[in-house]
Amino acid sequence: MVKMRGAFLAFAAMIAFSTICTLIGTQDAMSRDHGTRAAAPAAVAPTGSAYGDLLARIEALESKPTGNVNAPNIRGVKLGMNIRHRFEVRDMMIRDAQNTANGAAAGPAGVGELGSVFRTTDGTLRRTFGAGTPGPNGTDGSQHTNVGRDETTEFVLQWARINLDADINKNVRAYIELQDVRTFGEEGSTTGRLSRTDVQEGYVELRNLGDITGLLKNIELRVGRWRAAYGDHRLIGSLPWANQTRAYDGGRLRWDNKKGNWLDVFAWQIDEKESGAANGGILGTSDDEDDREEVFYGFYGHFNVYDGIAFEPYTMIRARSSEDHQPADTTLGLTGQGNRVATPIGVATGEQRYTYGFRLDGRKIPGLGGTDFTIEPAWQFGHTEGIRTIDVGNVARGKNTNVSNTIQAFAIYAGVGYTFNSLPWSPRIGYAYSFASGDKRPGEGASKTFDHLYPTGHAHNGYMDMVGWQNLRDHQVHLNLKPTKKLVIDAKLHLMSLDEEADNMYGVGGGLGYGGGMSIVRQGSDSWVDGGGNIRDVDNTLGQEIDLTVKYQMFDNFTVVGGYSHFWADDFIEDTGNGVDRGVDWAYLMTTVKF
Repeated sequence: MVKMRGAFLAFAAMIAFSTICTLIGTQDAMSRDHGTRAAAPAAVAPTGSAYGDLLARIEALESKPTGNVNAPNIRGVKLGMNIRHRFEVRDMMIRDAQNTANGAAAGPAGVGELGSVFRTTDGTLRRTFGAGTPGPNGTDGSQHTNVGRDETTEFVLQWARINLDADINKNVRAYIELQDVRTFGEEGSTTGRLSRTDVQEGYVELRNLGDITGLLKNIELRVGRWRAAYGDHRLIGSLPWANQTRAYDGGRLRWDNKKGNWLDVFAWQIDEKESGAANGGILGTSDDEDDREEVFYGFYGHFNVYDGIAFEPYTMIRARSSEDHQPADTTLGLTGQGNRVATPIGVATGEQRYTYGFRLDGRKIPGLGGTDFTIEPAWQFGHTEGIRTIDVGNVARGKNTNVSNTIQAFAIYAGVGYTFNSLPWSPRIGYAYSFASGDKRPGEGASKTFDHLYPTGHAHNGYMDMVGWQNLRDHQVHLNLKPTKKLVIDAKLHLMSLDEEADNMYGVGGGLGYGGGMSIVRQGSDSWVDGGGNIRDVDNTLGQEIDLTVKYQMFDNFTVVGGYSHFWADDFIEDTGNGVDRGVDWAYLMTTVKF
C-alpha cells in the first residue's frame, strides 16, 4: 500500500508538472505566431516542444543518477526522493495514579514519566508511593494509590518524500515536497498538526530582484511553506528527527551578498483563529486550536567576521492572542474538604515574547589547529496575559492568578572541542554547558522560565528527549571517532539538573505553550511530604544520560544509523514521584535512502 501510494504521488506530481510545461509551451507558441496558430494537442506533442522534450527526459531518467530533468523554456527541474525507516525500542517504568477523583492525578505519559504527584494548599507536593502502595489519606478518608509496571514499547516508523524543484529561470524558482508518514501496523495520525500525507513544503522564490530596480540588489523573496531552521536549531528548527517534521507558513525576505553573508527577515503564521464562533475548548489542547492566533516574526543574520568564525545575530517575536474564555475545571481532583488538588502548571491564554541573542561559531580557524567552539546566549522579555499559573496555594491565600506578568528569562549554550587530526580515527573531545533559566516562584511575579520556542531539541540535551532547553543545567562531555571515511562513532554524557526545583521539568517539544505549557513532564516543588507527614526539600538533580551513536555510509545514497541510550533517574524524579529511582533504556536502528 505504501509503495502504491508513493508511486501514485510521484506519477501525479509529474503529470501536474507536465501539464504546466504544456501550457507554457502553448503560450509561447501562440505568442510567436501572434495568436494565429493554436498549439498542437498534448497527445501529439510536436518534436522540440516543452512537453515532448520533457517526456523524452523522463524516459531517460532511470539512467541518470542525478535525477535532473531539463526543458528548453526552464533552466532545470530536479526530482528527489527520501525514504527513511526507523525501529525503536523503549524500556521504561510507568506509574499511573488511580483514584484521581480522590486527590491524585496522573501525569503526562511518555519517557521520563516515572510517577505522579499532587500539590497541597501550602505549596508542597505529596508524593505517591510504590506499586500498589497507598499514600497519605485525604480528608475524606480516601487513599491515593499508584500502580507501577515495567513497559517495553517497540515500533517502526516510516517517512516517504518526493520533491520537485523547478529552477524556472534566473528570477523564478518553485519547490514542492509531498510527504507520507506512518507507523507500521497503525493507520492513525502521527505527531504534528499536519495530516499523515500532506504538502510538507511548497513555496515560490523570486530571485535577483535587482533586475527590477537597483535598490533590490542581492534580494530574494520566498512565500509559502518550508522547513525553516537557523544556527544549531536551538530556537528555530525543522525537527528532522521526528517522523512528522516541522514546517512554517509565511514569507521571507533575504539579502545575500553571495560571499557567505546574509540576512533574513521572516514572518510566519503559526496558528490562525478560524472564522465563526469559538468552540470554547480547553486551553492548551487540540480543542482550543480554533480559538487562538499565533504569529512569529523577526530577523536572523549570518556574517563571516574572520576566517572560520561566523557571527549570527537574531531577534524573534512570538505573539499569541489572549482569548476571553478560561480553561474549564482548572482545579482537578478536589477532595471533600477541598484541601488537596492536582494543579496543572503553565497554562496561559496569550503572550508577547521577545527573544534577542546571537550565535558565535568557530571551525577550522587558522592558527588554532583542530579547535572548534560555539557560544549562544539568548535573552527573553515581554509579558504574558491571562492565566499564567493555576496555583491553589495562591488562591487559598487570596492572591490573584489571573494577571499579566512580565517576562525576564535567559539561556546560554557554550561548547568547545578539539579534533586530533594527526591521530588515528581523528578523535574529537569536547565539553559543553547548556543553561536555561527557571522560575523560583512560578505562580507569582515576573516570569523567568526561558522558552525554547520551536527547536530541534533532540539534537542538544540528550537523544532520549527527556528534557528541553528550559529550566535546565546540562553539563556535557563529547567524544567523536572516525575509524574510516564512511564510519562515525559518537558518545555523549549528560549530567542534568533543574535551575529551579520549584519550576517544572519540561519536555523537548517546542512551541507548545507558555514556559513549555503542555510539554511539562513533571511538576516542580520546593518541598514534599513523606509518608510520615514530614516536610522534606526537593533536590534539583534530574539524572545522567549516556548516548552512543554509530553512523555508516553503507552505499551511495544509503545510510545506516544505530544508537543506544540510558538514563539514570536522580533525586528530583524520586522526590516528586513515588520513590522510583530507575533507569530508562532506548535503542534504535535507522536506514535512509536519499537522492
